[in-house]
Amino acid sequence: MSEHDGHRLRLIEKLNSGALQEHEILEALLFNAIPRRNTNDLAHRLLSQFGSIKSMFSATLDELCAVKGIGLQTAAYLKCIGVFYERYYAPTEFTYEGKYDSEQFVAFVKEKYKDLYNEVLDVYYLDKNSVVYDKKRFTTDSLFNVSLEPQAFTKAIVEDQPAGVILVHNHPFGDAKTSSLDDKMTVQCQIICSMHNILLCEHIIYSAQGVYSYYLSGKLKKISKEFSADRVLESAAWKLDLEKPVKGNEGAGQV
Repeated sequence: MSEHDGHRLRLIEKLNSGALQEHEILEALLFNAIPRRNTNDLAHRLLSQFGSIKSMFSATLDELCAVKGIGLQTAAYLKCIGVFYERYYAPTEFTYEGKYDSEQFVAFVKEKYKDLYNEVLDVYYLDKNSVVYDKKRFTTDSLFNVSLEPQAFTKAIVEDQPAGVILVHNHPFGDAKTSSLDDKMTVQCQIICSMHNILLCEHIIYSAQGVYSYYLSGKLKKISKEFSADRVLESAAWKLDLEKPVKGNEGAGQV
């Protein structure tokens, strides 16, 4: 047995114990796609590019092939696993049923997120009847922070066209106190939702010490009022109007 084969065998044995780190899980997964090559560096490159295994599974074939060492066959293998997860596992993972109710949803969040040790950010979709019907996880696998890229959020809601969305993220350590980054993310999502005629219904922060609701606190109402697309566009139009030369007086302010 070569040193290479011995390393693979040790990873497989470790897999059964549930003690693999994320890059090791991906490294072992790539054994089937690349049977006779060291997959450790490739696993690290994939995680560096996409941030997490979950995000990698959501990538397109072109995005996967853009990573050094990933050919079309390996990209197709990883993409197939991602599609399989979304189609057969992810639907059964979602457990909230019925119409959205703010207090009931807070209770759902307390139960759903209590055993998570990494910080995650989930976006729940509502239909036109206020039924919560789907969930998408945008970031995971970090102990201390989450972020939601405006481009990724915009792409998702434009493609999926929900009537409303709920943001949920957790603080595995500490309390549910909001930060300036939490407020900024809420404002960004509110503007994007408003531009696409989608209602931002809630942003909930969960911690073991308590739960913070932007809706129940009244903070979301203030954000929605101040940062609607109409309000932003009106402000921009007013600014442009000030910069527009007065008719018949073009250049009068020049020196």
